[in-house]
Amino acid sequence: MSFNFKKLSLIIIPFIAIIVLFLWVTGFIGIWTEGISYIANNTKEFTESGGHILEGKYSVSIDLSDLESNIGKELYNDGTHRIYVSWVDNTGNVSTGGYRIGFRSSGYYSINTATLISGIHHATVDEGSFTMNMSASMTAKYNGKVYKSSIFGTGGLNYKDGDVFSFYLFPVEAYDKKEVSLNETGVAELTVTDLYKNIWNKK
Repeated sequence: MSFNFKKLSLIIIPFIAIIVLFLWVTGFIGIWTEGISYIANNTKEFTESGGHILEGKYSVSIDLSDLESNIGKELYNDGTHRIYVSWVDNTGNVSTGGYRIGFRSSGYYSINTATLISGIHHATVDEGSFTMNMSASMTAKYNGKVYKSSIFGTGGLNYKDGDVFSFYLFPVEAYDKKEVSLNETGVAELTVTDLYKNIWNKK
């Protein structure tokens, strides 16, 4: 007994084509390849609604003597959403900000919904138009003094499951007053408030 591969291919190829078409129409391929950004950008099928500021303060300790050792430390983790230290650096110059830190957020997405807890509110202005607003604030406690950290940067939904946002650890005044140098070896306690829960649902 031998297989007729020609006849078999006439059955399999259309079947595969139907499956691919189904996955494309339902948005599964877009969600699989692009994740949250596909959902957030697809304003015809999904709506941004129900998002809100999270109550509470979230902290992480940063060792200034070994910046690389801080990568991966968690600021927030509820089992579904996570925010962790993506990078910490020191520009070596006060005029360029000195110590800086970046946080990476990761959330949840499916065919029907997506949620992301971040320092950024990813808002839909109108169909096809979006904006990013930093909702979070950060303070750095160091050597018994608390400093208000300023924003360094915000990022779009450039990852399948989330984004990045960043701060300068200390204000320029702290360096000018010699309260902080560019060669610190202590531990700074960072506290972040006003994280935002972004929510997108299928219409």
